[in-house]
Amino acid sequence: MSFHHFIFVIITKTKNMGTQYHGICKKCGKRFKIMDGGGFAFHMLRCNKCGKHKMVPFEKLGELHLRYLKGLNQPYSLATAHYDNLIKELFPGEPLSEDSYEAAIEQFAGKCKCGGQFRFNAPPRCPRCRCTDFEMDNTGALCYD
Repeated sequence: MSFHHFIFVIITKTKNMGTQYHGICKKCGKRFKIMDGGGFAFHMLRCNKCGKHKMVPFEKLGELHLRYLKGLNQPYSLATAHYDNLIKELFPGEPLSEDSYEAAIEQFAGKCKCGGQFRFNAPPRCPRCRCTDFEMDNTGALCYD
């Protein structure tokens, strides 16, 4: 398998490869950082009111994350496949559905200082005016998985 094919497989088999890029607000013109998707060892949520990012490491989720891994039909990622398969075999807890898992993580993440809630599906927002209408600027874009 070629290196490029290997990378393609990693990108297409993971739920949402973590990507960082910039947006330029169409309302006020501010350029701001946007982080979409989590990594091999964390989830990235965003406040539904101000757009602030919050990283939630799997290690802080404990049994909640183990129950989710047990309920998956395939490994969470190719990089963690061996570990994920051991969890499926050895962890005695009950499996957890993706919807239940994401709801529990959003609850775990808590409220943002602005009063909003950290969500998986909150749209990116300009930190200056909180507008969700922006132009993507991929200059300096990177994947952080």
